[in-house]
Amino acid sequence: MAASREIIEEYVRVLAYPKFKLTEKEIKLLVQEELLPYIEPVTVNEDTKGVSKDPDDDKFLACAKAAKADFIVSGDAHLLDLKKYKGCPILTAEKFLKKFK
Repeated sequence: MAASREIIEEYVRVLAYPKFKLTEKEIKLLVQEELLPYIEPVTVNEDTKGVSKDPDDDKFLACAKAAKADFIVSGDAHLLDLKKYKGCPILTAEKFLKKFK
């Protein structure tokens, strides 16, 4: 799994939403122990803007391109609507798992 600095920052921001009821210490622990060990850090050198209907989603496309990803796995409707980006299929987790079962 690849992730850029922007993506990690978004994960931290989202985990801080009140609905998750996580403390700052719990968020830090989750990121350090459950996320970072499984991520291949990617430096995004090229800006991707205006591809997705939601500009906040473009960071995921830029990361996939920089990582030369084979797939983008997402539950985000705007990304799924694209179906593909630069030849890279965008799949739900369910479809991804079925493909490799």
